[in-house]
Formats: sequence, C-alpha cells, structure tokens
Amino acid sequence: MSFQSPGWLWALLLLIPLAAGLLAWANERRSAGERWADPAVMAVGPTRRARTMRAAAAAVALLAVAAGVVAMARPSVDATAEERRSSVMITIDVSESMVKTDLQPSRLGSAIDAAERFADEAPEDTAIGVTTFAESAEVVLAPTTDRAALGEALEGVTQTRIGTALGTAVTTSLAALDASGAIPETPPADPSDSAGRILVLTDGANSIRRATTPEAAAERAASAGVPVYTILLGNDPGRPDQPLPSETLAAMSTRTGGLFAQTTTTEDLQAVFADIGSIVAPVPELRELTVWVAAVALVLLVIAALLAGLAHPRGDRLRGARTA
Repeated sequence: MSFQSPGWLWALLLLIPLAAGLLAWANERRSAGERWADPAVMAVGPTRRARTMRAAAAAVALLAVAAGVVAMARPSVDATAEERRSSVMITIDVSESMVKTDLQPSRLGSAIDAAERFADEAPEDTAIGVTTFAESAEVVLAPTTDRAALGEALEGVTQTRIGTALGTAVTTSLAALDASGAIPETPPADPSDSAGRILVLTDGANSIRRATTPEAAAERAASAGVPVYTILLGNDPGRPDQPLPSETLAAMSTRTGGLFAQTTTTEDLQAVFADIGSIVAPVPELRELTVWVAAVALVLLVIAALLAGLAHPRGDRLRGARTA
C-alpha cells in the first residue's frame, strides 16, 4: 500500500494527546463525584456498565479519527489490469512509381484499399495512424481509434512525389508510435507482445542514399521491440546496386519479428491481418482506497455515538439512609 498525500499521516501523532486528554477528563469527573457526593446517600459516579460503554465509545471515536486521517493521506494499492490495445502506423509509399496500373486501379489505389481493409479488420480499440513517404516521410495522422478521421486521412493520400526513403519512413513511423506512448521504456522480449506495430505498403527499395538505410531503420525498430510488417506492391526489379525490393522488405520484417507479403490480394494479406491486429497487454494502475477508508471512519463515528448513548445514566440511584 502507498499514500498519495503521506504528509497527513503525521496527524496520527495527535491521537496520543487526544487519548490522554479523554483519560484525564474521565478521571476528573470521577474525582469530582467522589469529592461532592455522599456515598451513603447517592451512588457515586456512573455504573460499571456506563463506564464500560463510555470507554468503548471513546476508543471507537479515536479509531474513527485515525481512519479519517488515513483517508486524507489517500491510501492506494498497486494493481495490474489487462486491456486489449495496440497502435499501428500504416506507412504508405507515394513515390511516382505508385501510379503504375499493374495493380488495379493503381499501386497507390491498391495500397489505400489494403489500408482500408486493415482498418476494417482491426479491433475497434486498435489505434491506427498514417505515414506517407517518398523522398521524405510525413505523419499524416497520429495513432487514433477515430475511424472517421482515419478514412479522411486515407482519402487524402493522392499526390505522388519523387524518391523512396524506405528507412526514413520506418523511423518516422517509429517516432509517431513513441510519441503516442505505444513504445515502453523496456522493450518486450517477444516482438509479438509489442503494443506498437508498423505496416509498410511500398513498391520499391530505398532510393535516397542520404537517408536512413532500411537496415538501420530495422535495427532501431528491433531495439524498440516494434515489429515491421511489409507488403510489396507489384514486382519491380528495383535498383541494380541494391538487393531486390522483396529481399529488402523481407529482411526488415524478419529482423523485427514482423511478416512479409507481396501484392495486396486477400490471400497475401490474410496472414498479416491475423497477426497485426491487437494484443492483450498488462497495464499497471493505482487503485485509490480513500472512499472506502472514509466510509469506515463514518461507520466508526456512528458506532461511537450509539455507544455513548447507551452509556447515558438512567437516573440517580438513592441508596437510602443507613439503619442503626
């Protein structure tokens, strides 16, 4: 158990002089009764039952005050709940080659269609964001569960640009996941337990030499425990000075614990969608007990009042005069 306002606990020390004051007051009442009453005529002080009830009432009242102080200190307990959650950045290639029509209506159109199908397949509580990239990368939409906002963002992806900065696209999406809180300080041992995922839809290999390389981007994603899922659109041979696009994308997925697929047919996407959707993650939470402790304090006060009522004297008892 922990306390959110522990400074109030010092007030518990006041219970000591309070208890001493109640004890001194009770002793003074008894001494006064013995001093001014004639035991031969009138019973001196309260009965044994009344004294017991008063002592019990005082003790319970002190406990009520203690409980009230503890409530002010806001006691809490650490608890671990489980919730279904994940954040996915859909990273779409908008280079000029994406206007090719070997996939209908075009490679870019197929990418948008795949992204929309993924959004339909994903659980409602999966936060989805969008990154577009060509010679540079841009976060179009931060991870959100608002499917209407996601649909508008995907509809707005229409313009193409020169270049394919694949590595930069992955690191930009990784930064967006980090900003959304989907990347913990301590990466999970198994990438499948990660709450953050990246889905890359592209038709080619990296063509911007000054940008982050796909290999470096994959290493950063792997270090963060974020799997990268890659889908290759079309079958371009890529650049002669680089590995085939399929080899580059497959290597990124393998390194990070993701999956690789080619084209956007339902069969190719099925395995990716089945694995990328959502996870059940442990979520630490602090459960505050203030209300319950305050309720205990109120109950104790009621009990103390009842005991004090029972201790009320029923009337003076005359003992009568002594006989000779």
